[in-house]
Amino acid sequence: MTFSRLRSILLLLALIALALPATSARADGPQCKYEPDGSITCTDGGGGGNDGGGGNGSNPTPVPVACTPGATLWVARYTPDAYGTCSMYSALIDQCTGQILDMGDNLQQEVACPEVPDPPPSHPCTTFSVTSGGITCDADHGGWHVLANVRFPETFLDVRPFPATLVRWPTAIRNGGQPSASGSGTQGYYGSGSAGNPNVGDWSNIRLTLTLNPASPMFVTLPQLPALTLADGGATGNPTIVQWEVPSQPEAGGGPLARTVSGLDELPGDMPLFVGSARSAYRLFWNLSYLEYSAIEECVSGPNGNGNYNCGGGTGHKAVTGYEWRRHSSGGEIPPSAVANLPASVAADLNGDGMAEAYWDRNLTLRRMDNAGSVDNPTYRRSWNWGGLIYWAVREGQGQIGWPGGE
Repeated sequence: MTFSRLRSILLLLALIALALPATSARADGPQCKYEPDGSITCTDGGGGGNDGGGGNGSNPTPVPVACTPGATLWVARYTPDAYGTCSMYSALIDQCTGQILDMGDNLQQEVACPEVPDPPPSHPCTTFSVTSGGITCDADHGGWHVLANVRFPETFLDVRPFPATLVRWPTAIRNGGQPSASGSGTQGYYGSGSAGNPNVGDWSNIRLTLTLNPASPMFVTLPQLPALTLADGGATGNPTIVQWEVPSQPEAGGGPLARTVSGLDELPGDMPLFVGSARSAYRLFWNLSYLEYSAIEECVSGPNGNGNYNCGGGTGHKAVTGYEWRRHSSGGEIPPSAVANLPASVAADLNGDGMAEAYWDRNLTLRRMDNAGSVDNPTYRRSWNWGGLIYWAVREGQGQIGWPGGE
C-alpha cells in the first residue's frame, strides 16, 4: 500500500471519528459487527441510543431498543473481498433503522478487515451457581422468575478385579456409561390477567429446562499406567485390559491405607492403595417453553370501520376473530464463557487452547463386574463413589484379588 493511500485512510478515519457524537466515545475502541449481507459496520459504540436492558443477550424474547427518531450516525463500512482484505467507505445511517442515507466519497480498497468479536451467548439466565454437584440457572426477568437446576449425571466405570488385583494380572476397566441429565423449573402464569381470564400477551406453563450432554470420552488416570481415554461402552461393552508391574506400596506411589477409605472393608486395613481419578466433559443446553395468549387475526370480507381494505386483494380487511394459547420455545447452548466466576475445577479445556468448552463431571461410580463383564451378578455386585477418585490395591502375590470371599 502506498504512503499516500495510507495517509488518506487515516484521514478518513479521523474525519469519521470527529463526526461521531463526543458524548458516545468509548475508551475501548471501535465497536464492529457483521451485517446480514456479510459486510462489517464499525462505530465508536455511541449514537445516543441505549441497549434497552438486553445488551448482554440474556433474554430469549425480543427487547425494544430505544433510539431518537431521525437521529443519524456516521459509520465505517467494510466489504470483504476474495483476497482477505476489505474495501472501506464511510456511510451516514439512520440510527433507528440502519438505513444508509448518504455515502462518503473516499472509497478505500485493500485495507485490513477489522476484527469482529463473537456475539455474547444468548440464554435466559441472569445468574448462575456452579458446583461439583451441578448447575443452577436463575432466570429473573421481573415479571417472570424461574429457577432451574441440573445435577451432573452419574457416570460409571466398571472394574475387575476390584478393589484389589495382582501384579501383572489382566485387569479390566470399562466406561460403563455417560448418560445425559436434565432438570427443570416452572412458573404457572405471568401477565396482567389470570388463568381464568387471560389478556393478550399473557404467558402460562413457563418451563426452563437445563440439560447436560456428554462432550468427551471418559478420561482415566491411574498410577504406573498410561492415561486411558475410554468411549462409552455401556454395561455390555468390551473392557480395556491393563496390568500393573509394581504393587501399590509407598515406594511405588501407593498412598492411603484401606482402613482410611470408606467402603473398602473387604481389604486388610493396612493395605496401601494406588489413587487415580476419572472425569468426563459435558456441554450445557437450555430450553425455554411457554404458552402465550394471542389474538387470531384473519382476513374477512368487506372494509374495516374506516372504510378501508387491507387484505384479500382489496376485497377484505384484517380483523380479530378469536383467541388462542400459542406455544413458543427457544433454546441453545450455555458455554463456560457465559458463566461468571466458574470454578476452575469445573472448566473443561478439551483442546488445550486455554478456553473451556465444557464442564467437568466427577460424579463417578465404580461398579464391580464379574468375569463375564456383568455388573448385575448378585455374587459380585457392589459399587463405590468417591467423587471422581479411584482407589485400587495391587498385591504382589496370590491371595485375595478383589473377589467376594477371596475367590
